[in-house]
Amino acid sequence: MHINKPDPLLALITRTENKNLFTDNIDVINKSKDVLDAAQLVQLGARTALVSQLTGLSRKVVKQLHLPLTGMPSPAGQMPFTDTWYLKNNQRLLHANVVWKLFQGFKHADRSPASVLTHVYKTYLDIMDEPVLSLSRAYFAPRLVTINAWYEQICDYCSQSYIGPLGSQGSICPACIEYFSFRCRSCGSTIKSHGNGRRKATCIGCYEKKKQKTGRSKLRSCQ
Repeated sequence: MHINKPDPLLALITRTENKNLFTDNIDVINKSKDVLDAAQLVQLGARTALVSQLTGLSRKVVKQLHLPLTGMPSPAGQMPFTDTWYLKNNQRLLHANVVWKLFQGFKHADRSPASVLTHVYKTYLDIMDEPVLSLSRAYFAPRLVTINAWYEQICDYCSQSYIGPLGSQGSICPACIEYFSFRCRSCGSTIKSHGNGRRKATCIGCYEKKKQKTGRSKLRSCQ
């Protein structure tokens, strides 16, 4: 009985072809994921440069996605590079911190950077009644910590962490700033609305108590 011996060369070629086929399939799958991530970012308003940076796709490929997906070419303009826009009002700071908290929750997930940004921004849009951050602003907010423009701090009032520039008068988060806009920082009672000018930090009762306490302290020091 004659038994054909396996041809070593044929076996090697077969293994190589199978390996190449497997590698090609993996490459196609990864590329498809990148294109899907890019498509979602484009639909959320991301600029070509940011999509290309996060997905690894060429700018030419990304630009080709904008018109069929949004009906418009890629948005013009540069990416944010300073915190000036965020510091215009407290609402922007508050929203930047919401996004930062979301990034903290997603950063350990087994997702690509593009997928993380997509999920963070979609969640932000879902939970905020009136979102003020574009996708580019949302992406740049936590990066302000990376470039040492902002720092993670602990609020003196609620003891929660937040990000922002270092203040010269204690540490207070945007949420507490919003809360105390019309509330006494000492007792928490509501302060009646007032006209233009510097906002009151304490109610009349706490102000009088502090004034009396200061007066007694001065009196003791003089005796």
